[in-house]
Amino acid sequence: METTASPWIRFNAPRSKGYVLNGAVLLFDLAILFLLLVFAINQPPGLVVIIALLVALLLSLPLPLLLYRLYSLWLSGYWIGRDGLRLRWGLRQVDLPFDGVVDVALSNELEHGLVLPRWNWPGSVVGEIVDSELGLMEFLAADKDHLVVIGTKERVFAISPENDQDFLSVYKRESERGSLRPLAANSVQPIFVLVEAWAKAQTRRQLIAGGLFALALLILVGVLAPNAQSVSLGFNSTGQPLPSVAGVQLFLLPALNLFFYMGNFILGLLFFREPKGVLISHLLWGSSLVTSFFYLGAVIFSL
Repeated sequence: METTASPWIRFNAPRSKGYVLNGAVLLFDLAILFLLLVFAINQPPGLVVIIALLVALLLSLPLPLLLYRLYSLWLSGYWIGRDGLRLRWGLRQVDLPFDGVVDVALSNELEHGLVLPRWNWPGSVVGEIVDSELGLMEFLAADKDHLVVIGTKERVFAISPENDQDFLSVYKRESERGSLRPLAANSVQPIFVLVEAWAKAQTRRQLIAGGLFALALLILVGVLAPNAQSVSLGFNSTGQPLPSVAGVQLFLLPALNLFFYMGNFILGLLFFREPKGVLISHLLWGSSLVTSFFYLGAVIFSL
């Protein structure tokens, strides 16, 4: 619990286990990706190189999810004030006035145990389920063993403040004080970040241009690589071209470019909703376009 001069009292979710687990999985995935790319570069031309690149591309798909899990855990928090409750988990934000809350209780006080979301692990107990008794439930928690259940008319929220007993005590005290300016009910879903970003013409042009150039580079290499017997993928310390390798290894350049585009796409969405993050989002999405031009130049000079 964090008590400051602010009228809001913050309760953090337990983060240590989530940081360790998600961080370890992220580093392991990145290490396997790196080894696969190095393996592909050093292999003779053939089916093995293509399979290695495809496996690397598949292993890159969980990276945005893992990064978002860590980002969500970092920004997670539950606030109690005289005007109501605030819940935040990553880009998910919920404001609840006290008159919209039906009940708040510990999960172990319920007559029947809670059914957890299917995919959950320490630091990431999130998702929606339909409970046979409680109805629609949304989990915004990091620890499944110490859940606090907040019932509203529309749905039930399950959260995990570090000190659940203090959370209940503060909730009872603040809700009984009354407020002249009760919090307006508000619910923000992460999916709307992309919708908001897509609605802006400049953002839409950046995303489309970056994606089209990344795909165009892949198609260009697909046309040129089969006709190239050998290519050079760089220069040594003296400025001389590196020894030539098989032309099929030219696919490594558009593959890396696609990885950068997806990474910048996800990171840009994470920053987009922050008050001072829009400029960073545009820099990330614009850099994807610049990176495609650099890789295009690399392809041309490699032939």
